[in-house]
Amino acid sequence: MRQRSKKPAWPVDTLRNNITLGVHSLLPSLDQHYYSDSHLLVHPRHQVVMLDDQTIALTRMEYLLLALLVEHAGEVVPRPALLMQIWGCTPEIGGQRADQHIHRLRKKLGVYAEHYIETVPGVGYRFRPAPGP
Repeated sequence: MRQRSKKPAWPVDTLRNNITLGVHSLLPSLDQHYYSDSHLLVHPRHQVVMLDDQTIALTRMEYLLLALLVEHAGEVVPRPALLMQIWGCTPEIGGQRADQHIHRLRKKLGVYAEHYIETVPGVGYRFRPAPGP
């Protein structure tokens, strides 16, 4: 009998289990790594975000949202997954939380916002890293 491969990313039970572990468990793979390009630096271990060599003041939720998107760079992160990972709630309860925080985060990213954070209509958001040199 042939086994099916497991579904990739974002099963709700796994997300709920992560929530019970607390926010610090959200970004384990980024603990030792950071994202950097010619404009943006996101350093999870130090919780620093810099844009064009200037530190950006982000709220805790904006930072967690950006760090989660960066951790899954290039992948679409569904809205329900964002709500479950960051706020511990479902779309029925969380409503427009993710959308509101994405809007504020984009304001802080300024002219680079549309490049870095892509909206995938009806699905979620994707962090797009800058092309390599």
